[in-house]
Amino acid sequence: MSKSIYFLFIILACIALAVPATAIGTRPVDAWSYYHFDGTGFTSGPSADSTPSFAVRERVRPVLLLSLTSNISPTALPEGSGVVAGICYIRTAGGKLEGGAGSGYAPYPRVPLLISSGGKSFVTVQTDEQGYFIVVLPAGKYSIGSGPTTAEIVVDQGITTLIPLQAGKRMVD
Repeated sequence: MSKSIYFLFIILACIALAVPATAIGTRPVDAWSYYHFDGTGFTSGPSADSTPSFAVRERVRPVLLLSLTSNISPTALPEGSGVVAGICYIRTAGGKLEGGAGSGYAPYPRVPLLISSGGKSFVTVQTDEQGYFIVVLPAGKYSIGSGPTTAEIVVDQGITTLIPLQAGKRMVD
């Protein structure tokens, strides 16, 4: 009788271990995360006004949304690459700058951004009409922009890095 109880205990232990393993294997599909630019940096969540938002997922190219939508078609990233996405803008409020009801920044459209690695030019990307850009790069360290609009970034495999590039300030007396 003790052998049958021992055997029954082994079967129950196997079932108890199989249930969590099955739950881990049937993990829900990755969901999109949304980020919007608030005038100084990227904030989690879609924008409350009509400004664009990025929809981001691991191992997938981010999507710039001009309005919230539930139909986003994912495009897989090439193996060994990551993404840099962001906005190039000019500060219009804050400090001595007076902003009315505006958001404190103006997008800087159609700006060519030089991307270099190890001191060598790699590629140039141009911002769109709203000042946003998206570029897929091999994993590594990069410099993006030129002059005072330069940022040092690390691109990780399968990950989207969001960066704001302040191109200047509108000066007010």
